[in-house]
Amino acid sequence: MQTYRRDLFHLLESALVALFFVQSVRFLYSTLYAHFSSANLVALTVDGAALIGQSGVVTPEMLQNELIALGVALTLPFLAPLLGRLWFGGLIAAALVAAGRVFMTANGGVFLGVAGAAIAVGAALLHMAIGIVKRPNVFPLSMALAFAADGLIRLIDHTADFTWQAAYLDLQTVFSLILFICALLATIFSAVPRGASAAYTSLNLSSALAIGGLFYLEFAVLGLPNSLARRANVEYTLAAPFLAAATLLPTAPIVRAAARSFIGMFDGRYRGWVWALTVALLLTIGFRFEGVVALLALCSAQFMLVLLWWWTIQPSNGTGRFIFAALNLLIAMLVFLAFSAADYLTFEYAFVRGIPEPFGTLLRSMRGLGLAVAVSAALVSAIPMIAARKRVAWRGGTFAETLGGVALSALGVALAISLPRPFILQMPLDPTSLRVGTLNLHGGYSLYFGADLNATAAAIWRSGVDILLLQDVETGRLISGGVDQVTWLARTLNMNAVYVPTVESLQGLAVLSRLPILQSDSAVLSASSKATAVQFARLLKPNGAVLDIYNTQLSLIFRSDAFTIEQLEADQARQIQEILAFIELNRSELNALILGGTFNHAPKTDVYLFLTQPPQNFVDPFADFPEERAMTRRLINEPAVRVDYLWLRRVRPLEVGITPVPFSSHDMPVVKIALN
Repeated sequence: MQTYRRDLFHLLESALVALFFVQSVRFLYSTLYAHFSSANLVALTVDGAALIGQSGVVTPEMLQNELIALGVALTLPFLAPLLGRLWFGGLIAAALVAAGRVFMTANGGVFLGVAGAAIAVGAALLHMAIGIVKRPNVFPLSMALAFAADGLIRLIDHTADFTWQAAYLDLQTVFSLILFICALLATIFSAVPRGASAAYTSLNLSSALAIGGLFYLEFAVLGLPNSLARRANVEYTLAAPFLAAATLLPTAPIVRAAARSFIGMFDGRYRGWVWALTVALLLTIGFRFEGVVALLALCSAQFMLVLLWWWTIQPSNGTGRFIFAALNLLIAMLVFLAFSAADYLTFEYAFVRGIPEPFGTLLRSMRGLGLAVAVSAALVSAIPMIAARKRVAWRGGTFAETLGGVALSALGVALAISLPRPFILQMPLDPTSLRVGTLNLHGGYSLYFGADLNATAAAIWRSGVDILLLQDVETGRLISGGVDQVTWLARTLNMNAVYVPTVESLQGLAVLSRLPILQSDSAVLSASSKATAVQFARLLKPNGAVLDIYNTQLSLIFRSDAFTIEQLEADQARQIQEILAFIELNRSELNALILGGTFNHAPKTDVYLFLTQPPQNFVDPFADFPEERAMTRRLINEPAVRVDYLWLRRVRPLEVGITPVPFSSHDMPVVKIALN
C-alpha cells in the first residue's frame, strides 16, 4: 500500500510539474516573441516621445534582462547530479516550479512574470532530469497528462488559458500548493528503503532529438483542440473529445501492450520506419483533407506520437546519468526551437529581408511547407524507435494501472464534452439599422506588440458592431499563445463566426455576425508575397432580405529583397479583378453588398479610384470624413495612414466613425447602415 501511495504522489507531482512546464513554455514563447519584436521597433523609433502611451513597449535593456534571467534559469538542470543524489532533491525542484508558476501568473508580461516563467521551465527540466533517472516510467505518463490537461483547461475560456491572468492568482496559488504537498508526500514515502533498482536509465542524443520533435508537434501542431480543429476544418468542440482520448489512452498499460503486439509483427529493422511513415501519412491526410476524415487522421497521429514518449527513455550504464539527462533535455529544447523557427517562417516567409543570399531566398521558400516541417518532426520523434531493433519500450502493467489509465481517458473525454461553455447568439438591438466594422487584428498585437484580447473585445463591444470583418487573425499559433482568436472573440461577444485560412490553416480572415449566416465561401487570390484570399458571407437581415459581405486583405506594399514595389502594386490590381469576378460568381450584383478589409493603399490611388468608377460603383462612406480622423494604421517613424475600408453598394450609410483599438496596429472603421 505504501508503494502505491508513493507512486501515486510521484505521478501527481510529475504531472503537475509537466503541466506547469507546458503552460510556462507557451507563455514564454509568445511573450518573448512580442518583447523581441517590441525591442527591435523601439530601437528603430527616432522620436522617443512617440513611445509615450503606446502599449507593449519593451526597451532593449529590458529584453536583455529577461534573456539573462532565462539563461540563468536554464542552468538549473545542471544541478541534477547534485540534487538527484539527495532524497529531497525532487522536492526542491518541484518547489521552484510551483513558485515560478505563481510569479508568472501574478506579474504577467513584466520582468518578474517572465523570470517566474523561466524559473518554472528551468526547474521543470531539472525535475524531469532527476525523474527520468529515478522514476523512468513516470516521465512519459506525465507528459501525456500535461498536454491533455493543458488542452482541457483551455476549453473553459474558449481556447485561452485563463490561469495566465492575474485575476486567477488565488487559484494558481492553490494548484502550486497542491504540487508542493504532493512532492512533499512523495519525498516522505520515498525515504522508506526500497528494493534493488532496475536497470539504469537516462537520455541520449537520439532521445534529445525525439523529445524536441515531440515538443514541437505537441506545442504547435496537435496538442490543442483548436489548432487541430482548424487544420481539419471542424469545430473545436468536436475535436476536443477525440483529442483527449488520443492523448490519454496511451496511459493505459493494456493499450501499450496492444501496441507492442502490433509492432512485434514487423522485423526489428523496419518497425520504427513503419511507425514513423504511418504517422507521416496520417499527418498528410490531416493537412490535405477536411472534415471528420482529417480529424480522425490527426487524432490517430497524436495517439501514435504520444506512444513515442516511452521510447525516449534509454538504458544507461549508470555513468553520468543525471548530467546526460539534463544536457539532452536542453538539447531537446534547442531542437524544439529549431522546428518552431521553421514553423514561424512558413507563416512569415514573405517578410524575410536583409538576409544574405542564398539564405534569404531559402528562408522565403518556406511558403506552404508547414506539412513538411510537421512530417520532419514526426520522423525525428521516431529516431529512438528506429534505432532500437531488439528492444520494445512498451510494457503491460497491473490491472489497477490499466483501470486507472482507462478511467483517466474516460474522464478526459467527459471533461472535453462538458467544459466548453454553450454558445449564445445575441441579435442586433437596433431594429432599424446595423453597425459594420472592419479590423486588422495584427495577430492580437499592438504596434509595439502589447497583447490583451480582453481589451480588444471591450473596444469592439463599445463600438456596438453587429457585423465585424477581421484580418490577420490567428487560431492557434505559438506566437499568439495558442489562442483561437476567432472563437474567443465570437464566444465572448456572442456572435456567429466563419473563418477562412490564408496561411497554414492557423492565420486568415473571419466574419463575425449577430445575424444568421446563410452561406459562406472563399477564393484564394494571386499573390507574389504573402498568401491571401477573399471571404464571402451571405447574412439574413431581420427584415428577411440578404446582405452580402466580402472580406479581404490585399498584398502589403513594402520594400523587400524579393519583390519590387511595382510587383506588389500589380498584385493589388490583379487581386481586385479577382475579387470582382468572385462577387459576380456569387451573384451579388443585385444584393446589398459590403466589401471591406485591409486594402493596403491610401485614398485616391489607382485601386481606390477604380472601385468608385462604373461599373463597380462602390461608395466610400468615409469620403467626406475629416482626413486626419480617418487614419486606421499606425506606423513607426511615419504618419498614420488609411488602409482599412468598408465599400458599400446598394447600402445607405447613416453615420461613420473610427473606433480606437489599442491592442492592434490598426483602428476599426465602423459604418452604421440603414436596415432597409
